[in-house]
Amino acid sequence: MNTEDKDLIENPSLDRWVWLLKRTVMDNNWSNLHDGFRTDNSYFRELADTLDYVNDEANSVHPMHQVRQSINGAIGVFKVFRERFALDMFKKHTANEYDSNLVISMFNRTVTFEENDKELLNVIKDSFNKRKSDGYPLVNNLDQAFQLSRVEGRPTNPYKVPENIRQVVAMIIDEDMSRNACITKLDEMANNQGLWRTANSQPRPQIWGEDRWQDEMDKYKWTALNDYLYERMEKGRTTLDDREFKRIKSNWNKIIIPNELVSYPTFLKLGIGRLGGKDGSNIVTSEVIKAKGVTSTRIRTNANPNAKRIRKVVDKKLH
Repeated sequence: MNTEDKDLIENPSLDRWVWLLKRTVMDNNWSNLHDGFRTDNSYFRELADTLDYVNDEANSVHPMHQVRQSINGAIGVFKVFRERFALDMFKKHTANEYDSNLVISMFNRTVTFEENDKELLNVIKDSFNKRKSDGYPLVNNLDQAFQLSRVEGRPTNPYKVPENIRQVVAMIIDEDMSRNACITKLDEMANNQGLWRTANSQPRPQIWGEDRWQDEMDKYKWTALNDYLYERMEKGRTTLDDREFKRIKSNWNKIIIPNELVSYPTFLKLGIGRLGGKDGSNIVTSEVIKAKGVTSTRIRTNANPNAKRIRKVVDKKLH
């Protein structure tokens, strides 16, 4: 985790938390156009990491911290999300220690309550079989097999879009440039040392070879477009003109993007209210986030219809 990402987790601001909720629990009117839109694992990773940091008593986050209050206001919903995300990361072999310990805790629960969760039991069985198997030559012990310790070469967040891709996607759409023209311009920017002297500059592009550009675009172009559309909406730019519409269509598999971008809540009923401070000023807060019927700090997902619904929605967004 780089310094910027770590700072977001360890200094959770209400603005970032509310933005993150919008980015992860909202659905939109373009997600069904292509399967590439259907996963936001980079932001789900940040959401999960923030939940873990705030809820870990060792970090001493104040009980009245607004992010902690928001989490406590929908603790049952976040519990379901956290378990499904941990299991998904575990299955993708990108789990961190919090994910792995949570999966083990879920396994203990399913044994204790005889829930016979076949998906979970198979995941645990496969983990035992990874140790020193031909399919996982770098896994040499059970800690590595259960992803409790890192395997060499495993990235901390393989879902985060590289800055080069973020910039080239914005340039393609906003500046009406071809991909090759964007790459040429980014290379020139990377070589111009004078552009990077102020703290307000965008992150400096990297110089990549053609093969690297192709590989990274193939891997991240849908997530990067998804990011772009959400960030565009956040700035109030919800309408696409004909040129932007055609640019997206020609560069992203001929999809017909809606001219008007719309988003709406899914597994959280998201509300942003206002509270009065001691000085009489109003501050934006997310403490009114609710999930009717899901309030217990301990949820058995096979016994709670709301938990089942949330589980289905989370699984849909993760895969």
